[in-house]
Amino acid sequence: MNNPKLQADNPIEVLIAEDSPTQAEQLCYYLAAHQYAVTVARNGKEALAAVLARRPAMVISDVVMPEMDGYTLCREIKSRPALSDLPVILLTSLSKPEDVLKGLACGADNFIRKPYDSKYLLARVEYILNNLELRKTERVRPGVQLSFGGQQYYITAEKQQILDLLISTFEGAVQINEELEKKQEKLEAANRELEAFSASVSHDLRAPLRKISMFASMLAEDHAPALGPEAQIHLQRIKEGILRMDQMIDDLLRLARLGRQELQLRQTDLNELAESTRRELDGDLAGRQIEWRIGRLPTVDCDRGLMKSVFANLLSNAVKYTSRRDRALIEIDQTSIGGEVVVFVRDNGAGFDPAHTQKLFGIFQRLHRQDEFEGTGVGLATVQRIIQKHGGRVWAEADVDKGATFFFTLRTLAANGNQPREAAAHEVAFERI
Repeated sequence: MNNPKLQADNPIEVLIAEDSPTQAEQLCYYLAAHQYAVTVARNGKEALAAVLARRPAMVISDVVMPEMDGYTLCREIKSRPALSDLPVILLTSLSKPEDVLKGLACGADNFIRKPYDSKYLLARVEYILNNLELRKTERVRPGVQLSFGGQQYYITAEKQQILDLLISTFEGAVQINEELEKKQEKLEAANRELEAFSASVSHDLRAPLRKISMFASMLAEDHAPALGPEAQIHLQRIKEGILRMDQMIDDLLRLARLGRQELQLRQTDLNELAESTRRELDGDLAGRQIEWRIGRLPTVDCDRGLMKSVFANLLSNAVKYTSRRDRALIEIDQTSIGGEVVVFVRDNGAGFDPAHTQKLFGIFQRLHRQDEFEGTGVGLATVQRIIQKHGGRVWAEADVDKGATFFFTLRTLAANGNQPREAAAHEVAFERI
């Protein structure tokens, strides 16, 4: 840095107000490496005392601190006539517009977002110090009253101060945008790798699986009489394993395609979708006693095909895990949680240990043994991906042997102004005996 104000025998003094020892040490390292003399205060109160005892050339302060935050420290410094021109830079992870307005209201000279690039921070320090004389010529402070988000802000900073603060905020936004672009590039590269992986899975895994299936069939057809009962059982398990592996490959490929699939949004009646899905399950329910309760579900903008997959997975799960109930009860309805419209599917089946809820939506994660309930462990991961593509979230609540409830929200639920039903009179009940 070519700063004429920096002299090895007369270094510029900078006070750091930072309650994090790690952050403070990092700042000290950056500044000391460029011949600044650094003093550290652990909170705003201690920093103010240090400023009053020995005025530094600049104060760099964290915003969130005990015993006086950065905003208050800055306000206290700027309110004193002898210190009003002392530059104050605020460091913070806060980035909302109201945070910037608070910085302006307290008279901050710069507002740098964490995590910051050391070169950028040092450039801002040098810029402010080099323009101290220019700033002194603009010490006309007409007050401006601003209202934002229901809060009032009284701004008395001069033009250059406001400009510096807004520039630093803009540069922070540009940095965030650049980081997002890099992440987007990485995501696109990952998607390309996933496409290649999907093709590999389809070809490389299915080829040996077909051979195993072919030889198992030949063995059963040509040598069945020579096989004993135990060998017959082993052969049957091989066939079952082949079918399960084939289904897992299909499910995995469908899940991979979800990431590349564009949403085809159109108005969809979730009641009609839930009922049509229920009817499609009827063929597999011979002899089962299931009471279906379908409430008044909303009409939403969604990808009908993908949302049909959500209901197919959730309802088939409910049917599967209630298979040991003499009389199963499956409920599909909506409710309001914290003012948010939520659709849910509830059953009175096997449930699961709530301690394992975090594993529920992972690929190939299953909370029950294969011999208890069949499945590949991809269905709920698919549900989560679809709901997330719609800007929503999905979660579950359950207890062992007390059933489970799966909830999901969609961004368009709130946008369409749907309201949860107010009375059971709207409920349509279906029963299969």
